[in-house]
Amino acid sequence: MKKTASHWLLAAGLLPVAAHNAHAAPGVTLYGIVSSAVRYTSNLDGHHNDQAALVSGGLVGSRFGLKGDEDLGGGNHAIVQLEAGIGSDDGRTSYNALFGRQAYAGLSGDWGSLTFGRQYNALNNIGWAFNPLAQGWGNFWSDPIYLGGDIFFQDYRINNSVVYKRSFGPLTLQLDYGAGEQRGSLARGTTLGGGLMYQQGALALGAAYDQRKSADGGNTVRNYSVGGSYAFGKATAYLGHMGRRESAGDARFNIAFAGLGYQLTPALHLSGAYYRYWQGGNVTTQFQDVPALLGSGNADSIAVVADYALSKRTSLYLEADAVHARGGAVGRETEYWAGTPAAGVDNTTRVGVMLGMRHQF
Repeated sequence: MKKTASHWLLAAGLLPVAAHNAHAAPGVTLYGIVSSAVRYTSNLDGHHNDQAALVSGGLVGSRFGLKGDEDLGGGNHAIVQLEAGIGSDDGRTSYNALFGRQAYAGLSGDWGSLTFGRQYNALNNIGWAFNPLAQGWGNFWSDPIYLGGDIFFQDYRINNSVVYKRSFGPLTLQLDYGAGEQRGSLARGTTLGGGLMYQQGALALGAAYDQRKSADGGNTVRNYSVGGSYAFGKATAYLGHMGRRESAGDARFNIAFAGLGYQLTPALHLSGAYYRYWQGGNVTTQFQDVPALLGSGNADSIAVVADYALSKRTSLYLEADAVHARGGAVGRETEYWAGTPAAGVDNTTRVGVMLGMRHQF
């Protein structure tokens, strides 16, 4: 687990094998992950209706991709990546695009890397590095970081973006910019962010910031993430905090978390975490045609994951989680998972359990 935080630089693929081999063998690498799970969720909608489902991306999003590398000489490389999200439950592509996860080209060398296209921002790469669950694989279907409606990474794949990365000893820097492409304005619709990761021995620390201006210029969303991890023996401890501010309506969101990962045997990894979420200001629903005011509220969540490696490529996992939401957080939770906010419900508890399999190639 000492390498978990270092996976933030692999967020472009979230696949250690492909990422490590990208420069080892110039050419084109085909890679992918298929992850499916059976999940049971109680009280999904706040009105005591349960759900059983086969979910894609149970412990990591299913995908396939191509990574290209050409040695240009003098330590410089031309690099490309195309990555498609796939629903392993129904076979459909994700994000309404063939290569909706990533699509970029660029150059890399001793000076760093500069890439252009649809890419992950620094907030995503650093924020996921300190999530205590899932051994650094990134988000999973019922991740507690989705409290509040999957908002803390603020559209973390940036279209029309330019990303620069470089390492300086134990420090790694990422800067990203997304063009708004709005006629008559260089500001509307743009994204701007960056982050720093420090890794030295067992200690890792990171901080990132990202902001997005709406296409009409009427709202600016600002997100930030700070976190750290420390490895000792077979265990790694994690601590993190993320926040979001919306200028229109002054809506405010925060989540703090702490957790522990433990390599019990060479094949079995255990992890668990506690998450505290709170919101304030003029918080509204996200997906209704006419947004409804929800106001302040909070939620607590606990989750545990057992991940058992059958081989280097194939694992089985068992996950369980519970969320208790109060006040306006009930509306955000139930709308996100059930499609409509629960009306007239002051507090609600949702419990889930998931059993699945992950294979990488």
